[in-house]
Amino acid sequence: MFKGSLNWIPDNPSHKRRHIIMSSAKAGWSVLIAVGIVCVFMALGFSIGKGVSSNSRLSADQEYLTLQGELIQLNTRVENIQRNLQQVAQREERAFMAAADMNIDFSRMLEQFTLENTGTDIFRYIDDIELRILLCERLAHAEQIAYDSLAVLLVEKADQLRHTPSIWPVNGIFVSDFGARVDPFTGAVRYHKGIDISANTGTSIFAPADGTVIFCGWSGGWGLNMVIKHSDIISTRYAHCSAIDVAVGQSVQRGDLIGRVGSTGRSVGPHVHYEVLRNGIQIDPEDFIIRAGSAEAAF
Repeated sequence: MFKGSLNWIPDNPSHKRRHIIMSSAKAGWSVLIAVGIVCVFMALGFSIGKGVSSNSRLSADQEYLTLQGELIQLNTRVENIQRNLQQVAQREERAFMAAADMNIDFSRMLEQFTLENTGTDIFRYIDDIELRILLCERLAHAEQIAYDSLAVLLVEKADQLRHTPSIWPVNGIFVSDFGARVDPFTGAVRYHKGIDISANTGTSIFAPADGTVIFCGWSGGWGLNMVIKHSDIISTRYAHCSAIDVAVGQSVQRGDLIGRVGSTGRSVGPHVHYEVLRNGIQIDPEDFIIRAGSAEAAF
């Protein structure tokens, strides 16, 4: 049988030397134990590595699910924004139709887009959301341009309305309308080129719209009267006044005091003969007046 020996020589000379006898059996068992210890450490390392890998994969799955949930929430918010923008476009379309009788189809500014089921393809899901955002940005830009146009249009409309004679010039009783009527002086049928509003002498006469006074004075059957120019084509006349409170060239605004009711000229009693002229030709003032009753004049 193979036998051998090992000498253990200590570093310190004062220590005792040891003589170890090693047989083949002992050597075999020593190698076997060493190999076993190595295998145990390898198995332990493999187990730890597998656990770390499993935890890493679990963590990645959790992050993926979290990211997918956040994308779903983001997509819902984008859908709400898109829906709100479409509602704004519809209301703006109605505003344009009301303001200028313009039938503008804003729906073509935003294509109908349906989000497909992308499954687990998160990158395609992101692309779909980006496309939604791009379409919303496009509509928002179009809405901004449309709102600017609408603002300009409304400003022009507001200026036009301020210069349109739309209220009664005096608080009185409507007694004679526009058109053919029996002349109170001759009894013959005669064309009446304005409307008559009866009121006590001295009752205030107000400007029915913004404009500039272009005439004040006496003229024929109108007696003391005045004319206000409201635009390039529209003007108004107030006849049979007892007094005039404005001067030629003066600018007036709707509701300003301009004169007093009287019975000057060809008149049978205190009243205002009120005319609206388009390009110098009398037209029916009732086409402009906003009524608040069947007989009462209103402001």
